[in-house]
Amino acid sequence: MGSLVTDRRPEARPEREAIQEQLERLLAHPAFKSSKRCLNLLRYVVEHHLASEGEPLKERTLGAAVFGRDAGYDTNADPIVRTTAGEVRKRIAQYYHEAEHDAELRIDLPPGSYTPQFQPPAQRPAFDAAPLAALAPLPVLAPHRSARRLLFALVVTGAAAVGIAAAALWPHSAMDRFWGPVLDSSRPVLLSIGQPTGAQPQSVAQPAQDPAVLNIRDYIRSIDHVVLPDAIALSRVAGFLGKAGRDYLLQGALSSTLTDLRRGPTILIAGFDNPWTMRLVDPLRFHFVRFDGSAGIEDRNHPAQRGWFVECREPYSQLTQDFAIVARFRDATTGETIVVVAGIGENGTIAAGEFVTSPAFLEGLSKQLPAGWSRKNVEAVLATQVIDRKSGPPRILATHVW
Repeated sequence: MGSLVTDRRPEARPEREAIQEQLERLLAHPAFKSSKRCLNLLRYVVEHHLASEGEPLKERTLGAAVFGRDAGYDTNADPIVRTTAGEVRKRIAQYYHEAEHDAELRIDLPPGSYTPQFQPPAQRPAFDAAPLAALAPLPVLAPHRSARRLLFALVVTGAAAVGIAAAALWPHSAMDRFWGPVLDSSRPVLLSIGQPTGAQPQSVAQPAQDPAVLNIRDYIRSIDHVVLPDAIALSRVAGFLGKAGRDYLLQGALSSTLTDLRRGPTILIAGFDNPWTMRLVDPLRFHFVRFDGSAGIEDRNHPAQRGWFVECREPYSQLTQDFAIVARFRDATTGETIVVVAGIGENGTIAAGEFVTSPAFLEGLSKQLPAGWSRKNVEAVLATQVIDRKSGPPRILATHVW
């Protein structure tokens, strides 16, 4: 969330009274007045923080204290706290998006946490305010008014300009900027995971035969399989979404339809095993290709380079490097945000899953991208070293923003 105040003492800056006053302003806004659940949750976490000197809150505790659940209720079966926290974050963003709140103390509820954070306007990034104040129109004053009133008007005008500019420059974390289009969407998130198509039923001549006619043994062997490395990447992404308070739907790629992908943001897990990854990534600069027994990633701007390829015919035990594509873009076919987490092989997909769920790796990506990238489409090629069939940390090889 940026350089936020994390001092656990409620008497530290900003002052307790200022926080309480800002909380009441937030809760009086239509964004919160229209949702009793969001209002109650935000009030509870902020007032608990002030009263308990920042003692962390657990999901089950909030479920019991705010929503009347039993003390030992199953948070997986009843994710009301995570869901409501996600809505609270959206409503906070809506509030501070309005220009009249630019210079106010900021209250945030970071993804994956139920501990609020507070940011006074005075602690936002410093910059030269003189040019901003000079650009602001000065009030027209009658000649007989005092110099003191003129000075006051200048100070107020300059402070307003500084506040607006500070809000515009206020930094958010690379995680926020990369995942913002997904987390801020009001639509459900679809996780579409790759499914290998090589397995065939032993007693069925045609693998495309209607599943309804398969016996139990062949159905289990041939339908809805996923590979473990793809599931590892999936678990990382699903865990991140859960901490961020976002519900999601899980489907095999072979079961996902265009209608499914048009219902909201989609996260595509795996490359060659996921036909939707292959289809939607194909028009991009970096895309997957097969070439003379190899599988790889091609750069449309430099199609002759063959450095990001894996020789598929060599023994897996001899593999030393794998590659992956990570992308986030607005897709013209679906009209929705697409996130791609896909490797050439299983090691690449694992590395891509680690990359998109790591603040450190996404911060490294942000430093290589131009200003304003969070409002654009972004794509990156990754590499991971493979030792004894285990993936090393992902490395960024190339990026593209459009």
